[in-house]
Amino acid sequence: MSQIFSFHSTLEPLPGNPSYTGITVPTEIVVQLPEKGRLRCKGTVNGASFNLAIQGRKNGAGFLMVGGALRRAAKIKAGMPVFVEFELVDPDELELPEELLEVLTQDEDASRFFYNLTVAKQRGLAHYVQSVKSTDSRIKRALELARKIKNGELYMQKHPD
Repeated sequence: MSQIFSFHSTLEPLPGNPSYTGITVPTEIVVQLPEKGRLRCKGTVNGASFNLAIQGRKNGAGFLMVGGALRRAAKIKAGMPVFVEFELVDPDELELPEELLEVLTQDEDASRFFYNLTVAKQRGLAHYVQSVKSTDSRIKRALELARKIKNGELYMQKHPD
């Protein structure tokens, strides 16, 4: 069983762009983590679930970037107190929405392209499909993604690394 980490903090605007918010991970937790850099984790902020990466700052501190969807789910705004619980997860573990899985099962070309991407890029595309509430919209996005893959229309296909 993974170790569960928990702490109290405040949601803060991130330097450089006040529309970005984050939660600083206390140093006493950062020093317990197995490595530096981005670490995938899942947990809750004020009871709202997340699946994020702990990102590092140059000073050795860590933080979680908190987007609008998580802020709304946790009912928090910059300056508000938060309670965070998380555990580290395998960075190669990826949960795909069932709508995307079904489309990839039925479309060999889209599947081949998708599974040859890095896990991080797969995660981004899966998030795009998963980020809408209705099943019909997730199906529509999964089908749109497959079409774009086959037509070479994805940004990553037009602008390779």
